[in-house]
Amino acid sequence: MITLNKEKIFLYSDLLIVACLCLLIFCLPFAKAGVETFTFTIFFLWILKRTFGYSSQTLWGLLPKTGLNLALLLYTIANAISVIFSARWGLSLRGFFGKELKFLFVYFMLVEVVSNKKRMLCVLTALITSAVFIMVDAGVQLFTKTDFLRGYSIVDQSFRASFDTSSGFAAWLIVIIPIFLGIIAVNLFPLLKIKILLWLAVIIQFMYLLRTYSRGAWLGFLIAILFMMFYFIKNFTLRLKIISLTAGVCLLSVVLFLPSFLSPQFKYDILTKLKLDQGIHSRIKSIPQITQGSNFERIRLWKDSLRIIKDYPLTGCGLNNYTVVARNYKSFAAGGGSYPHNSYLQKAAEIGILGLFAFLFVFFSLFRTGILYLRKNMNYLVLGLLAGILAFLIQAFFDTHFYSLQLVVLFWYMVGLTMVAIRLGSTRNQLS
Repeated sequence: MITLNKEKIFLYSDLLIVACLCLLIFCLPFAKAGVETFTFTIFFLWILKRTFGYSSQTLWGLLPKTGLNLALLLYTIANAISVIFSARWGLSLRGFFGKELKFLFVYFMLVEVVSNKKRMLCVLTALITSAVFIMVDAGVQLFTKTDFLRGYSIVDQSFRASFDTSSGFAAWLIVIIPIFLGIIAVNLFPLLKIKILLWLAVIIQFMYLLRTYSRGAWLGFLIAILFMMFYFIKNFTLRLKIISLTAGVCLLSVVLFLPSFLSPQFKYDILTKLKLDQGIHSRIKSIPQITQGSNFERIRLWKDSLRIIKDYPLTGCGLNNYTVVARNYKSFAAGGGSYPHNSYLQKAAEIGILGLFAFLFVFFSLFRTGILYLRKNMNYLVLGLLAGILAFLIQAFFDTHFYSLQLVVLFWYMVGLTMVAIRLGSTRNQLS
């Protein structure tokens, strides 16, 4: 009779889950099928562990204990209530089990299995490798007008690499760049050559971000960098703080206003060839324009979503129901049943105002945990992860990233990594 060693089963299952998590984050920017496959494999391995008696010591042994459990429970309950009162049960049930619970599951698996520095390094290495791969892909797109991973072309001079839209590529970049900065600052890879390569990657990623022409991403990234700078300089002397702030203002001024003072020949040789001058300045100038263009359409979409919220204030029209219900609220012909280009308004329309508050409570709990930790331990990796999440949340106000498979998985993945980094930083496995 064969005797099964449960501890070995748990160990091998964890190692396989870590491998799947690494493969998931690697293929996330360019393979939606890979995201689905590896998520399903992780779920199967989780069932295997529980079948053999693994207990995580919370929620009946099903899920690990984290600082966000209460907030996530309230958010899940809000989603469940929206399903009960849904306009279309089938769509809501599909969204509840096939989207919301699946995304949260990725978060819990990261917290459960990335239990030491070695596993964390494996995940971060996979993330860095994926980022380099996408940078090469975007570079190919720059010179050939088509990326080699998905065959996507540049649209209106905007980079999108292997993402469906340039806005999606921008959302990925504003999450990744602060993480790269955190990895550099925390000295996870001490070799000088690797540090130089990481800095070079940050510069290239920033140039790609400019070429996405996503104003929401630019705003999110700017606030994320200010957030990081605050913690970088908070222990400086007053003189160094003044110097740092002055240098930052000067650098921002150079980026925004220098092209206006350059000679026409220089603009043609450098800026025009890279299509940075006209694109960036035209996008900045278009920000206050609300009577025409994309801003005008976005405001009308927001008004339509507010009408839905007014009719379904508490429980919403039902999870995953927006594109169906919105067809009856369109105030203009274009757009059909399209998304409102605001993740928070869509959340409120689908799961109600109570659901939106539960959703925001998750972020409040995350940043409360993270900031309390940063007050005691200056861990730049945690800072970079929080900054990337903050940038994502800001851009989500102007787009529908919480309804994109790649981006919502990226978001919950980063939330999980943040909680892992905080836990490791509070133990002997501290990342430093």
